[in-house]
Amino acid sequence: MGEEWYNNKQLFELINRLQSDFKDLRSEMRETRVIIKEYNGLRSDLHEVRDDVERMKSEKKGKETISEAIRDWGGWIVAIIVSILNFFI
Repeated sequence: MGEEWYNNKQLFELINRLQSDFKDLRSEMRETRVIIKEYNGLRSDLHEVRDDVERMKSEKKGKETISEAIRDWGGWIVAIIVSILNFFI
């Protein structure tokens, strides 16, 4: 038979180091999962904020359109109402 590559003591030490490395890896993976969950939560919050901003922009544009229409057609409407009142009075 040939020589052994490692004796029992060396194998035991290697196994212990591997176990320690796996514990560290598990801890890092746990931290990574927490960070990913936080990131996903931030993404959903970002989408909600974007939707709110788009809604606010649409409301502002609608108000501007209505005020512009009133400004453009208001004089005509008042003139027609006054003409009708003058016709009947």
